[in-house]
Amino acid sequence: RPTKVPRPLRRHRRQSGTVRAQMGTSVVALRLSRALGSRPAASLAISATATVLLAVIALVAGNFSIAADNAGWYSRGTTLADRHVQLLRLFDWDWNDSEYSGCGPSISADCWAQEPRRLSEEKCKKTRGSDLTVIYRAKQSDADLLSPDLLRQVCELESEAIRVLRAGACQPPSSGCSAVRGGECLAPVSVVSLLRDSLGWELACADLAADPATVRLAEALGLVGYDYTADSPSTRTLAAVFPLVRDSALDFLLEVHHAGTLRLASANVDTAYGMWRRDDFRNAVTDEVLFSDMALVYGSLVVSLVCVLAYTRSLFLSVVGLLQVCFSFPLAFFCYSIVCRLDFFPFLNFLGLFVIMGIGVDDLFVVVDKWSQAARSLPPGSDVPTIAAVAGPDAALTMLLTSLTTAAAFFATAVVPVAPVRVFAIFMGFMVLADYLLCLTVTFSAVCLQHRWLQRAPSSRRARCLLSLLDFSRCSSRPPQEAAAPRARVLERLMSGPMHIAVHRGRFVLLALFFAALGLCVWQVANISPPSSTAVQLLPESHVVERYETWKQDFAEEDSSEMFVVWGLTPGDTGDHNNPELVTDLLADLDWDPSSREAQRWLLDFCNATASDPAAPRATDIGCPLRDMDDWLVDSAAAGQPRCGGASRLPVPPDAFHPCVEEYLSSEDRYSWYMGMRTYRGRLVALVASYKVVINFDSSYEQVRDTVDEWEGWMDTQNKGAPDGVRGGFFTSARVHWWDTNRSMLLGAYYSIGAALAVVFVVVLLATLNPLTTVYATVSVGTVLLLVIGTVLGVGWELGFLEGICFAILIGLSCDFVLHMAHAYTSADQPTRELKSRDALARMGPPVFAAAMTTLSTGLVMFGCTFVFFFQFGTILVLTMLYAILTSLFFFLPLTNAAGPTGRCCSLAPLSTKGRASGGADKEASTQQACAAEPEMGQIRQSL
Repeated sequence: RPTKVPRPLRRHRRQSGTVRAQMGTSVVALRLSRALGSRPAASLAISATATVLLAVIALVAGNFSIAADNAGWYSRGTTLADRHVQLLRLFDWDWNDSEYSGCGPSISADCWAQEPRRLSEEKCKKTRGSDLTVIYRAKQSDADLLSPDLLRQVCELESEAIRVLRAGACQPPSSGCSAVRGGECLAPVSVVSLLRDSLGWELACADLAADPATVRLAEALGLVGYDYTADSPSTRTLAAVFPLVRDSALDFLLEVHHAGTLRLASANVDTAYGMWRRDDFRNAVTDEVLFSDMALVYGSLVVSLVCVLAYTRSLFLSVVGLLQVCFSFPLAFFCYSIVCRLDFFPFLNFLGLFVIMGIGVDDLFVVVDKWSQAARSLPPGSDVPTIAAVAGPDAALTMLLTSLTTAAAFFATAVVPVAPVRVFAIFMGFMVLADYLLCLTVTFSAVCLQHRWLQRAPSSRRARCLLSLLDFSRCSSRPPQEAAAPRARVLERLMSGPMHIAVHRGRFVLLALFFAALGLCVWQVANISPPSSTAVQLLPESHVVERYETWKQDFAEEDSSEMFVVWGLTPGDTGDHNNPELVTDLLADLDWDPSSREAQRWLLDFCNATASDPAAPRATDIGCPLRDMDDWLVDSAAAGQPRCGGASRLPVPPDAFHPCVEEYLSSEDRYSWYMGMRTYRGRLVALVASYKVVINFDSSYEQVRDTVDEWEGWMDTQNKGAPDGVRGGFFTSARVHWWDTNRSMLLGAYYSIGAALAVVFVVVLLATLNPLTTVYATVSVGTVLLLVIGTVLGVGWELGFLEGICFAILIGLSCDFVLHMAHAYTSADQPTRELKSRDALARMGPPVFAAAMTTLSTGLVMFGCTFVFFFQFGTILVLTMLYAILTSLFFFLPLTNAAGPTGRCCSLAPLSTKGRASGGADKEASTQQACAAEPEMGQIRQSL
């Protein structure tokens, strides 16, 4: 039935045209709010049922699963990335009948399949990727494991590891090979075993002595650290490979890992273990730790429930609010998987629950506070539809500003060409929008329903105590007076009283402190350094898996890596850039034809020039296929065994070139895997030359950048002077690809920050129509970003993947609180900037502060996670919340207290009003018709 609304929005009467400009939308919002308030039970039931159905459809039809492996942490789609993925696809000998195509006919993959790499010709020293590997490392950095005392300790530790082996899991010995455990297991491949092979297996560990010849053999097998050289025959690291049965290797390793029987150490030597050349064991242990840490989410939900319960004083609203937050996850997954068809769901997306917890709780607190403020602004005893008509549009607009800004900030981060970061940003954008819709439907209906229940409740104390599930204040010694208007909450009185006085009186001191801290953080950001490691550390350094991954790097060359020059392929990536499991096709260069004499000579000269020309990049030639083929022709001719129709060296006739390559590869048991050649149907279709360059994963960002620039210039020069058929060569390496990933992350982060600040500027400007307030809000959001980044850099963090994800997180979370304050300040109906700031602090300070404390508490729970990434994520979450609330209260409000706009100062509303006066007649007429249909709308519009 019609209910008189006695000017419920009086506080907006002097607002500078902002609400008037949206009068048509306000009418619709008022009608929807009244509809929800008129039938809250039906609205809640319908919206909750629809939410549950969509959630079930998403989780079932979308095949929900979390990918816990460390996949996809490389850039895709960039020029350097397109080159390297083609090389990786070329080296992948197990292609599973895929098709590889260029611009013309497709090339089948089965003809290029090569034999797997052989580590050793000796049958007793063969190792497989699934074999157990134990790494011995001296505790002192200057210690030598080849010294008698430490070698004895290594021998004793290896004997303990052998006792862990059992029949059925270890590889049985072949004929003539050394065996252990009574002949049940093949002896490990290690320095100790090699010494025993030469000195005798009955020799005691104390009698072993390092033989230089044996150690050099072990070095060739990759069992001695890179610090061992002929000039310095000592090493801190040794490895032992224990052959296992491939099918049961993973189960055996997990069994001994859980039992702890391989956690070996001596007085001076530590150990770590894993698989020789596979990540199965590492991924399995990582999955176990990940799912164990997932249980902490339930702990964080309990903490959030307690915080929400303390603020709302209603168990009913607290449960509904947490369900709103939780159900935003499957609803976002519905858009993510069903609508956008994204299949890759990394564990990073799982962290969205922690992020949306802060955003969702903030929305819940806004709805609760807007309802409370609307109830106080109306006469006592106003019915639910009337209060809903006042609170609904105000809450919807307030949450819309922050939700659109936060979602846009997350979507802007999707420009980063790294799959886990990109899909995380997309998923988080959907979660923010889903949470907003749930808050408008489910949560707002629940608030309306609770108010109706409380209005109709009996006045006996027993009934009031039963209703304490809805409102704790109902269970009191005296019944509340129905006619009395509700009082302001304690936190609201605190914000409008002591907090406002402190902010106003100390505004200049607060601004000086913030600008000083901001200057320090700007200095930190200016000296930002890129990451120095390729690994994404997921476990603590003390964990055996993480120790193994770190120590394994000691068996690589320290100061160099390989650079490859590739001909016959076209850079490109036809796979799904959002799913690391869907890799590219192999793209053929259809102009590639090295058979001409000019092309053969040029390819031979290229190898020599790249290794010796002063203008070439600093590189050492370690693999030139055509030069090796030329040496083979020369040696064969000198031995009286001419090859390739009697050719003595390159170049050979064009029609004999491809058959000569086939003959070269088939002679002397050669493998094209090593030779850098790929043939298909009797033709050389790909050629790879390799060089040793002075960069590695530990090289600085600037060093790799200079190397990339040198190779770009060199290859451009060489390709321009190359004959037809060989002009499409390009360079690539794993180190260059990793550098490109870091560069893409850095550029993407800068772009995301710029895009987010632009979105904040536009949204605040449209909401307030005041450029000065817009500048204050944008600067405040940028301040939050700089404070968080400067803090993590100040404690020694590097700009790695975590920091890239940090940008994605804090860009979204850093906007909300400042936007709430900016909107509240502009809409405050007060004559002076001091009173406007006080009104904004009183109205939005409580929900903003409560949301910050709730999310901060959720982040503190993550400090108990085993995953280092989760721990650091919690640190970022806590810092973002802390700086966001401090900036909104003690930087933005001091700015408005000191120089905030009042009245029509710096307002664009007069311009907007003139535009409406000349062109808004139709809209005004439609609004009058809507107001005539419902008298309440006309009264609200009149008050506006």
